[in-house]
Parts: sequence; structure tokens; C-alpha cells
Amino acid sequence: MRLIKESKIIAIILLIAIAASGLVIGQRFSVENAPQNVDILVDYNEMELLSKQSENDISWWLEEFADMGIYKIGLTEESLKTLTDSDLPIKAELVADLRKDTYWMSQASPEVLAMIEENVKDDFDVLVIAGSNEMFDFVNRAFEERFDGNRTVSLKTDNGGYILIDGTVKDSLYHDTEKIFMTEDTGFVEETDMVSSVIMYLNLGLLPEKVKLIQDAGCKVEPRTVGYTGWNDTQFLNDVTSQYEILGVEPDYWIMGSKAVPGYDDGTDALSQYINENDVTIGIVENTTQRQNISPMGMDQVITDTDYDVVRVFTVWPYIQYRYGYYGYESYEEIENSLFRAVVERNVRILYYKPMKETDDEFAYITDIQQYRDSFENLEQRLAKHDIGIGDVNAFEPYQVPLWAKILVAIGAGCAALLCLKAVFPIRERWMYILLGIGILGVLGAYFVMPEMAELATSFAAAVMIPCLTATIMIYEAAGIKERHERDENVFKLIGVGIIALIGSVIMSLAGAMMTAAPISSINFMLEQDIFRGVKLAQLMPLAYFMLVFVIIGLYLWTEKSKQTLELKDVKWVMNYNIKMWMVFLAMLVGAAGIIYLARTGHETSIEASSFELLARNYLEEVLYARPRTKEFIVAFPAVMLFVYSMVRNMKIFSFLFGLASVIGFTSVANTFMHIRTPLELGFARTGYAVLFGIVLGIIYILVLEIFYRVIRKRGSGSNA
Repeated sequence: MRLIKESKIIAIILLIAIAASGLVIGQRFSVENAPQNVDILVDYNEMELLSKQSENDISWWLEEFADMGIYKIGLTEESLKTLTDSDLPIKAELVADLRKDTYWMSQASPEVLAMIEENVKDDFDVLVIAGSNEMFDFVNRAFEERFDGNRTVSLKTDNGGYILIDGTVKDSLYHDTEKIFMTEDTGFVEETDMVSSVIMYLNLGLLPEKVKLIQDAGCKVEPRTVGYTGWNDTQFLNDVTSQYEILGVEPDYWIMGSKAVPGYDDGTDALSQYINENDVTIGIVENTTQRQNISPMGMDQVITDTDYDVVRVFTVWPYIQYRYGYYGYESYEEIENSLFRAVVERNVRILYYKPMKETDDEFAYITDIQQYRDSFENLEQRLAKHDIGIGDVNAFEPYQVPLWAKILVAIGAGCAALLCLKAVFPIRERWMYILLGIGILGVLGAYFVMPEMAELATSFAAAVMIPCLTATIMIYEAAGIKERHERDENVFKLIGVGIIALIGSVIMSLAGAMMTAAPISSINFMLEQDIFRGVKLAQLMPLAYFMLVFVIIGLYLWTEKSKQTLELKDVKWVMNYNIKMWMVFLAMLVGAAGIIYLARTGHETSIEASSFELLARNYLEEVLYARPRTKEFIVAFPAVMLFVYSMVRNMKIFSFLFGLASVIGFTSVANTFMHIRTPLELGFARTGYAVLFGIVLGIIYILVLEIFYRVIRKRGSGSNA
């Protein structure tokens, strides 16, 4: 190709950058392909609710799950809220609410009234009323040992007692501001009522009877503790861990909550030390959007201090629990699909399981134990195909991409940009090397001044420029093929040429995908502590670039234009071109398709795939090692073959549309590798399947279009098709 021949040195530097990214990708392969297991933890509270709807008690259910090999039980520490909501003889109320309860105040003993009168100074305090000595001792011990004892006053009785906890305005929890209207529908007043207190949610410890019940069932307790700012210092953490030891609880995992890591008020050193000394692996919970993780305060520092001894956790959110009999399946299939995808596609290594529920009833659990047995057995078989077993989990090696590799990839992306620039503008070779030198200095400066931003910019530049360069080469090569072949060339010969063009384009796209992935293949991206941003923009820019280059080459091929670069008269020609109504409608259709295409990208989209499409995806997941991306094998990859075909057949509008669709494939390949959480081998397998299926569909599409072309030619109106 002329563009490469005229810029050999820049092309060689680009090849070196691709080789550097290949080395990084190889290192990441070794990290990802180390022996891996996935562990399954079951939520105790949900199992308890399930048991109450069944004919068997919680012990029976725990024993049955243990018999399936799922014996680790996630047990959340109790709080005043959980204790009050249970059947236990205890309740807790805001003092402000109790004072409004005239009946309770009239029945309270003089000692209790005196305690309230002497110690309550505002409405932010909480009074605990324990109806048994066990409940009184459990709560009183927690507040005395875990928190500031000066904030607690207690009154023990023969059958329990009272505990008054001093709260502050910072502990108060409020409803959203509520507007009150008059009958004339005019605003009258706004109210904001205090409804609860953080004190109600403070973690007080594991109930010994629950711990014993779990252990007696042959299961292992995996405790879950959450800290709240202002009540979360080293004293709190020390009591948490000492209670673990007293109860014989030895956690394998420390699954981070949503507020703050325990001990955070005094820093994170104490928690990091405990995790390191006790060989505990940190679990970080994936968000409901399947993008990044729930990030409590202090989590990043603990992860760094423990040298990334971390695994990702997928929790069965309520919307997944309800997917029993979903999409027309008979039972658990779609829930199993969600678990499978989390492990295989997103590097999740702990499944925090919650029992299945009826699709149309958020309270009704599935109580048939055989459904759970079949689901877990099938999941285990599917994971085995990916060499993933069920068992204790090991964290990934804390791999970090070397700086030299990031710099080389950044320079390579700059070289791709220069080649694209030369394809559009008539730039002399001397200026190309001047720009290259400036670019190298800029890259070095960026990595010195703002390294984190620079690595993201490098990945983004590769994700944009390599698809642009691939599109450029595709257009130039198709133009050359057009000039070397007659318009009525044998269709099967064009199919062969189109297949070669497709394979070459995908190979170059994969090179760009490696350059995109390489700078952000460090462990923090693999765990999705950090993510690549700008996916939609990276998909949009190559499309805009294609339109520019296609117009330039189109003018060269189909007008009197003598140069294959942009000239001032080209701009004038475009500005003065007579636009017909069918072109406006076509532009509107293309624009609408583009909006849908971008909106469907990612998990935050409001446009969802149809049930049929989702069922088809699930089928491909089951029968293939990896599911190819739908837009690649149905649209984008066949479009490369159609682009070559339509260029030779002189079908200008079709050439433009097929070329535009082709670029979607180039950006899609890069997009596949932007998701660093997805194992590399899955990305390569997906692309390989998409190429195979795309070739088959491309042949079918071309043969159908050939019939259309022949009909039009016979009617004598095919010159501008």
C-alpha cells in the first residue's frame, strides 16, 4: 500500500509497538491461565427465610447444601435493626418516638423514666429494650467493648434490661423532603422527618446460636462485618476479630461491605495487618450494573497494603433471584446463565448465592431442593469446560504492566495517527518525522507528569487510531481491487477477495485490540478497581473518520479528482453538492441505527436486547467455547466482504453503507479487549467464531445482493446503485 511504503520508518515503529503489546498480552495470559477455582458462599439470612416457607428447618437446608459441596455460609453480624426485625425478645426505638408514645411512657418504671430524664439531652438517642438476659448481655457487651463506653447507660433487670445509647445529629437518618399541598393543589409546607439512626445499623457481633447451628450442620461461617464512620475505629475492629476467635470463626474471605472498612476511623493499617497475618483473601463485590465494584471507604488502601490478595465477588441480586422460569425457560436456567457469565466472562471468583424466587412473586422462594442440586451440578459441568473448578480460591498474581511497554504502545498509537493523517492530508515526509518527535516528547512528558491519565489516554488512542488505520487500509485496498477487476467480475472470485480482506482487517483489528488492552492490563484493571472510560467515543470517532476518507477516495475514483488526499476544492464540492430527499431519509436511518448501536453498548443502556436475541446468545454460550458478538458476525464482518464486492460493482451508496458497518466490527474487536476483566482467551475465541460465522453469512449476503445487482443491470439502471 502506498501509504505504508511512503512511511516505512513510522510503520516499523508501529510494528514494534504491536510486538511490545504482544509481550504484555503474553504475560497477562500466564496470569489468567493459572489454575483457578470459584467458591460459592450462601447467604444465611436468605436461607433462613427459605426454610420458613418449606417443610424443613434451616439446619436441614444447610446440610443439604453442604452435601452438594456448598458449605460456606455468609453470616452478617447482627445490628439493632436485624434483632428488632427478628422474633427475638428485643426492640430499639428513637427516644424521640418513645416520648410521643404516651401509653409506653405511662407504663414505664420509675427507674427507666429517671434514666431517660437524667441522660437524654436531645432527640437523637436510641433506647434498647431487651426482654431477656441473653439479649441484654449481647447488646450491652457490644456497645461497651466495641464503641465509646461513655456513650452508653444501661439498666439491668431480672428479665433483660434497658440500654440508652447517646446519638448525635450526624447519626440521624431522614426521609427525602416531603411537600404538603393544600386542597387547591398549591404548595403549603415542606417537611423532613427523622426516621432512624445509624446506631440501629451498627454491627454488634455474630449471634453464638447461629454460629453453632451453622457449624453443627457441617458448614463453615464466613462472617460479614460493616463499619460506619464515627463508630468505626481500631477498638471496633479489635473486638470484631476477637469475637471471631472466641466463636471459632476463621474467615477465608473478607468480603467488603458498602460503607467503610472496619477500623477506618483510625486508618486501614490494623485491618491490613489482620488480613496479612491470617491469610485472608479480600472479596470485592461487583456492582449491580456489572461495572466496577462496591467501594467502601479505605478499600483501595487495604488492597494495596495486602499486595492485591483480592478476588471479585458476584452477589445474586434480587433481580436475578426472580429469574426462575425466565425467558420461557422451565426453571433455573437463566439464573445459572448469570452465574456462569459472571465467572467466565468477568473473572468473578466468589459467587455469593441467594436462593431462587418465583418470577412474579418477590417473596416466594423455590423450595424444591432438586432444583438447586441440578442447577449447581450443571453449572459445575459448564465451568469445567473452561478449566474452572469449585473450591477454595486463589487471587491473581499482582501483575503490573512495565512502563517501557506503555510508552512504546503510546508511540505506536501516535504512529497510527500519523499514517491516518497522511491518508487525509498531503503531508511531506519531513513534517511526519517532526510530528513524530514532538509526539514522543509528549508521551514521555505525560508519563512523567500524570502517569495514570497517560495510560488511559494510551489505551484510548489505540482504540481509536488502529480502527481508523484499518478502515483506511480497507478503503485503499478496495479501491485498488476495483481498479484491477472488471465491474462484472465473477462473483465467486469477489467472494474470495472479500474473505481475504476480512481476515486481513480482523488481524489488524486484533493487533489494535492488543495495543488497547496492553497499557491497562495491570491487576487493578483486571479487578475493575480502575476501568477504561470513553468506550462510546472510541466507537464513534472511527465511524466519522471513515466517512471522511471514503469521500476522498470516492471523489478520486468517481470524479476528475487527481489526488488521493483532501484538497480545498473537495470541501467546496461537498458543500455545493445537491442533496436529494432520499439521501436525507437515508441519513436519518443511518443516524437512528447509530444511536441504537451506541445506546446498546454497555450495561447501563436503557435499550435492552429482545428475549429472542438473549435466548440465542444463551444457546451459543452453551454450544461454543465463547459466544461471538452478535453485531460482528451478523453485520460488521460480512459487511467487509460486501464492501469489497460493492466497490468492484460500482455500487456507491452500498459501498458507503457496508464500509460504515465494517468499521463497527473494527471498533467492536477493540471494545472486546477494553473490558480487562474478561479473560483474553475468551476475547480471541469470540473474534475467531465471529470471523467464521461472518464469512458464511457474508457469502450468503453477497449471493443475494448479486441477484439484486443482476436484476437491476438487466433493467439498465445500475450505474448509480
